[in-house]
Amino acid sequence: VEKIHVEGRQVVGVTVNGQPIKTRAVLSNANLKVTVLQLIGSEHFDPDFVEQTEAVRLNNSSTQVYMALKPDETFDESCGDLLFSSTAPVFQTDMLLSRNVTSRTYSFYYPRTRPELGRYLIVASTNANYADWAGLPREEYDRRKADLAETTLEAIEKYVPGIRDKVDHVEVGTPLTFERYTKHWAGASFGTKFEGLAVSRGLPERIAGMYHAGSVAIIMSGWLGAVNYGVIVANDVDAFLMKK
Repeated sequence: VEKIHVEGRQVVGVTVNGQPIKTRAVLSNANLKVTVLQLIGSEHFDPDFVEQTEAVRLNNSSTQVYMALKPDETFDESCGDLLFSSTAPVFQTDMLLSRNVTSRTYSFYYPRTRPELGRYLIVASTNANYADWAGLPREEYDRRKADLAETTLEAIEKYVPGIRDKVDHVEVGTPLTFERYTKHWAGASFGTKFEGLAVSRGLPERIAGMYHAGSVAIIMSGWLGAVNYGVIVANDVDAFLMKK
């Protein structure tokens, strides 16, 4: 979607890959600030709502290291589905976000959960600062990605012995990866801080038929919050269309 079209405080359509599409309602899953300030445009809102939107703080970003095991390789299911690991001596927020990673979350995927692939997969996730990855020369950016892959393989060896011999493919995602593919400002993979909820919920009051869903600190941040909030907003959209 390139643009959301509004006439007289009412959604009238969107433009998708250059093609205009008429609609009575739009549910945006894009970044909240991108939705309001770019896709719709600040000119369609009162100054107080624009100011409120601009004041919304974005959550931090993250990195991922994706590891696919060879077709005939496995790991013990005692690893579970999620494993949280930290080597930090104390809890500190800046250490969680540091490029010198001390805390990781491992997600384990088994063939029974994704039978169409028939492969054992692991994703290692860390919190990250966008500024640590943005603006780097390409050579340095690639070096940091390679270093993250290497240190992750070293760290997971404790839980999956012989991981290097088992792995078929390793790929790294950074805050810039999120920014590129999701269009979220600063690669904010965990949405907004709590003040984003008021802006998100207030959208249909400002523009009829305009809704937003995503991670805006409702119930939980990240994907779980996005799922829960998506169900809530889907009901709102349904009620709006039924009334119309």
